[in-house]
Amino acid sequence: MIAIGELIEILRTVDLFSEIPHDSILELASALKEDHFRKDEVILHKGDPGTCMYIIYHGRVYVHFDDQKVAEIGARQTFGEFSLLNSEPRNASITALEDSHLLRLDQEDFYAIMGNSTEFMRGVVRILILRLAEQNKELIDTLKRREVELTQKVEEQTKDLISAIMEIKSQNDSLEQYNQEIMEQKKEIEKKNHDITESIRYARTIQQSILPSRELISWALPDSFILFRPRDVVSGDFYWFTSKSILLEGKEETLVVIAAADCTGHGVPGAFMSMIGNSLLNDIVNARGVHDPDEILNLLHRGVRYSLNQEMTESRDGMDIALCSLYLERRELYYAGAMNSLYFVQNGELQELKADRRSIGGTQKEGQRIFTKHTIDVNQDTCFYMTTDGYLDQFSGLDHKKFMSKRFKDLIIDNHKNPMSEQKEVFEATMKDWMNGCDQIDDILVIGVHIPSLK
Repeated sequence: MIAIGELIEILRTVDLFSEIPHDSILELASALKEDHFRKDEVILHKGDPGTCMYIIYHGRVYVHFDDQKVAEIGARQTFGEFSLLNSEPRNASITALEDSHLLRLDQEDFYAIMGNSTEFMRGVVRILILRLAEQNKELIDTLKRREVELTQKVEEQTKDLISAIMEIKSQNDSLEQYNQEIMEQKKEIEKKNHDITESIRYARTIQQSILPSRELISWALPDSFILFRPRDVVSGDFYWFTSKSILLEGKEETLVVIAAADCTGHGVPGAFMSMIGNSLLNDIVNARGVHDPDEILNLLHRGVRYSLNQEMTESRDGMDIALCSLYLERRELYYAGAMNSLYFVQNGELQELKADRRSIGGTQKEGQRIFTKHTIDVNQDTCFYMTTDGYLDQFSGLDHKKFMSKRFKDLIIDNHKNPMSEQKEVFEATMKDWMNGCDQIDDILVIGVHIPSLK
């Protein structure tokens, strides 16, 4: 039985947990299980569900595909880290090279500890993102080098091929050899492309793990929908949600904060920005207790500029966002927006609250960026909608026109009396018909919420 102090020291050597607070390290150490494996005993089979990670306390193991050995791992090293967030089947087998003593961290325990500490969650996700970024950079650099080498070889082989044609039959053997080399290099490039694709899929798993649960949203807002359709494997659009009880004027009140955000770019660059935005919103609303939507956006803007060091660099990255704070018992809705409007329907009339014409982050010429808070009385039956520009800017497959906000508003008016689940189906079907085979040009995110009248 390993002493808890030694377990803590071991965890501190693992880069995945190097930045998390002491309390979380202590919880992790207490959650570790000790497993023993004899030489040649299989620890993990390819295809097994990924539900835990391992730290090697003593011994050595090796990674293999069937009989092909691809790597060895020794004491104080780890394997299976991504299984803490991704339960997909293992893509390789692990076998003990010698009698080995392992420390196991189960996914269930990891989620429990991560749920208790925002700082822990942010630290772990940041390390995983850095790992993924480093892996992607290495793969991309390797691919670029191979492309240069291949280009050079093709040029050389073209010259040789011309000489071979001129010499006719005397160079046939050399020509066949060169063709074989080209095919082998083509296979190598295809493998690198496959590796990059797998890395991006890991990024999708990480991004999806931080998005709020649809069940949690439905529990707080039972008649609501979220239409989320990334253009690529990962998305620059993201939605954010929290629901909590607060004391307001001496009374317990249920507060719901929900947002639809569109980060600069899409794909991997946009996904990295979405991770920053999600982390900052968790800190501002859940950790610091800021609830007014205008103040949330003010702090979010400052946080993005600080995170990207935009005072000192030329970075213009940021995001557009619509954010609402809803007090369920008081039936008050507050909204603030950066470029993204809020649409709401009361008594059959559609209104649009215009967002401030400035983004979160990016270039700032004014002394201080301040956003506007709007108030909506929702004592009567109300439906409200938030969207990023992906839905409005999508081109038609028939005449190559954009969908635009007028059609979006007409769609709301024509369907706002239906349950939100049916409205989501209409929004999806309408966009599918509109595209008519045209490629999706941007990430798509639409949120709809119905607040029924108390009467």
